[in-house]
Amino acid sequence: MFKLPRLFSKSRPGERLSAAKNIFYQKYSCFRSILASNNRALEIIADIEQTVYQDRPFAFAPVASDAERLICEVSSIIEDLNALSGFRYPELFPVSEKIFDSIITELRREKKIGETILVIPLERISLEDVADVGGKAANLGEVYNRANLPVPPGFSITAYAYQRFMEHNRLTELIDGRLHGVDVNDIEGLAAVSEEIQKHILNAELPDDLEKSILHAADHLLSKIGKDVRFSVRSSASSEDSEASFAGQHSTVLNVSRDNIISAYREVVFSNFNSRAIFYRRSRGFFDQDVSMSVACIMMVDAKVSGVLYTVDPNDSRHSVIMINAVWGLAVTVVEGSASTDFYQVDKMTRQVEVSEIAVKETLLKLGDVDGIIEESVNPGLRDKACLDLSQISMLVDYALILEEHYGFALDIEWAIDQNNKLYILQSRPLRRSQQFGEEQFSQKTGSEPSQPVTSHEVLLRGGVSASDGTASGMAYVIQSDHTLHHVPSGSILIARQTSPRYVPLMGRIQAIVTDVGSVTGHMASVAREFRLPTLVGTGNATDIIPQGAEITVDAANRTIYSGRVQEILKEKKTANPMKGSPVYRTVQAALKKIAPLNLIDPKQDSFRPEACRTIHDLIRFSHEMAMQEMFHLGENVEPEQGMAILLKAGIPIKIYVIDLGKGLSVGTMAKEATVEDILSAPFRSFMKGMKHKDILWSPHFGISLRGIGSIIAESVFRDPLKEGGMGGPSYAIIADRYLNMSSRMGYHFATLDTFSGPKINDNYINFYFKGGAADIARRSRRAILIAMILKRLGFKVEQKGDMVRAELKKFEAMVIEKKLDMLGRLLASVRLLDMVLSDDGEVDWYAEQFMNGNYNFQTARS
Repeated sequence: MFKLPRLFSKSRPGERLSAAKNIFYQKYSCFRSILASNNRALEIIADIEQTVYQDRPFAFAPVASDAERLICEVSSIIEDLNALSGFRYPELFPVSEKIFDSIITELRREKKIGETILVIPLERISLEDVADVGGKAANLGEVYNRANLPVPPGFSITAYAYQRFMEHNRLTELIDGRLHGVDVNDIEGLAAVSEEIQKHILNAELPDDLEKSILHAADHLLSKIGKDVRFSVRSSASSEDSEASFAGQHSTVLNVSRDNIISAYREVVFSNFNSRAIFYRRSRGFFDQDVSMSVACIMMVDAKVSGVLYTVDPNDSRHSVIMINAVWGLAVTVVEGSASTDFYQVDKMTRQVEVSEIAVKETLLKLGDVDGIIEESVNPGLRDKACLDLSQISMLVDYALILEEHYGFALDIEWAIDQNNKLYILQSRPLRRSQQFGEEQFSQKTGSEPSQPVTSHEVLLRGGVSASDGTASGMAYVIQSDHTLHHVPSGSILIARQTSPRYVPLMGRIQAIVTDVGSVTGHMASVAREFRLPTLVGTGNATDIIPQGAEITVDAANRTIYSGRVQEILKEKKTANPMKGSPVYRTVQAALKKIAPLNLIDPKQDSFRPEACRTIHDLIRFSHEMAMQEMFHLGENVEPEQGMAILLKAGIPIKIYVIDLGKGLSVGTMAKEATVEDILSAPFRSFMKGMKHKDILWSPHFGISLRGIGSIIAESVFRDPLKEGGMGGPSYAIIADRYLNMSSRMGYHFATLDTFSGPKINDNYINFYFKGGAADIARRSRRAILIAMILKRLGFKVEQKGDMVRAELKKFEAMVIEKKLDMLGRLLASVRLLDMVLSDDGEVDWYAEQFMNGNYNFQTARS
């Protein structure tokens, strides 16, 4: 509802203002409020655009808060404009409300999961069910039901079940409150919030129907495949394995018995709120509500050998190969990057093994007799033996090519071969490539070009595998324990014994990662590529060779680490916001389309009206323009009033009455007169300085001083009408410290000047209007052409028709505005009688040139 500003309810303390003067003051107060809100609103729009279109992640909450502040500022502008104009623009209220509501709806959207069944068997799932069961389960169902390749049997606990669990324990409101405004780059603070949330989840109870549905699905599966079967309880969050991998961010609980499946489900759910998952989610542009934790419960494969396969080289898509990493037993160490693995590279065309690097494998992971997994030593005869034979590699290549053709893009595939030599696909998801995001993700872009060796710097280390290419320089931070993560300084290069998803929260502040152990197919490597973070893994001994605190340069593509900063190989980083294309990014972009574009450009167009406003910027533009127009007409129909107008003794034959709205004059409010020395108003002082310029002659005698007049001009014909008031009538100046609105009647013409000159460039403007004269229309028009010509040379935007001139100057520093006002004062004083003189079109250029050269009396020798 429209409200008048508080200033309208009372006069300024200690002053006795007449009713008319109080109205002027109230209007000026509204105008100043509009200018202030206008600046703040435009700054907020600029801040939002800067935040969104910068090449790094941003937090959604501050953007939403900025949008709310923007709406408040624009609401104030609209209220003040209507107060200023006498409620002349009521249409702005419904128009703005519609725009505001659409933005708020966009930013406050609530994702509600549609009601489905709580548990779905894997044989009934495909990619069409991704919204209900998440990426991992949907892809497993797709592989089994559409690509017809073997996956372990199982079932999915749906996103709807997760929602029921959260609502049943009233966790959503609690979590939203704890995460609101959290700084994901504050590792300690984020960890503390995460631990608090996880405690609440671990102590929460499942709804009875959900617990019964999970146990019933488990019993049904056990009845088909055997009571001794254990489960792998895996995260399958919505948005996981889609446009973002979420690799390693959520939990998997292995070798789970039927009796412990409920606690395993709860453990996977709470992993949605571990610190690295929160960091990843926010940094990649996902709302918390966009990541509902569906859970895939599948038969645990007792793996003889397992690993990860890529259907393309993630650092160079020109390299048409299949890359396989393998270990004895379970592949936990492969995805975590915590142990050495065998590596095989197969040419896609010839299907020949190009590279076979066999690691020494001291330990393996296997199923325990009770829940969980155990580590044991590898049989000495197998430690340096290849995990895969040629037939197994061939079968993996067959499966990889079938799936790549089925999906139509490069894949990251987890697999396992059980004790009976049966191959299972455990996971299939889009492969994240170096230097690529979003729409470019699956394009055939080239990788990094090899650089020439650097001979001017010492090579500290050569070798390893490029998990994410690129170059970077910084101080080495050799990490000894995960407990020191929050001590890792910004801009450093992390040197660690092994890769780990736990390092993900650091990726927003470090320059590169180097590890002793790890593979290109690990979870951390996948995320490093998403963040475009140069990463060199499997170096063997980086933690021993690289000194703590040493300045180093990492060339990941060429697998080299140099001592010092090697400027010649440090390429400008091709930055791209990893949030681009994400739900948060799309949401804010959609809101920005209703905030930032400017459709109302020209106030002279018929479309420049409230109903045509489609964005917040339109509302601001319309309101600002109308406010200036209202102020331009502020001085119309002003009459002197006792106690309101003060006569200015300016020493020139113009009767000027001044209405001081505050800090415009140094004399008191009860004064009758003031002098030019009493003027405090910056724009009025500058204008009067020009009017009183020493070279301007206010005498009524022109004699031979004017070109084209003749010898002596009779005073009775060309008597200055300003003398003793003449025919000019009174002029009125409404002033404040930074404001001037002047209506002047100089002779037979009328001029209005409205200007503001303050510390903010965006506020400052001059609006000028001139019309009339005593001569015929031809002479009056020549003078108008002369004025327009001079104003254009002074930098004004000018419109001239007949004897009318309109001009404006906007968004200059106060010093420039005041210099232009000085010149405007000189111009008005100089041309006041020229309509009687300009008898020939050819004279206009001469007078303009003389004025610009400082000849304000147009004195010249007669030719």
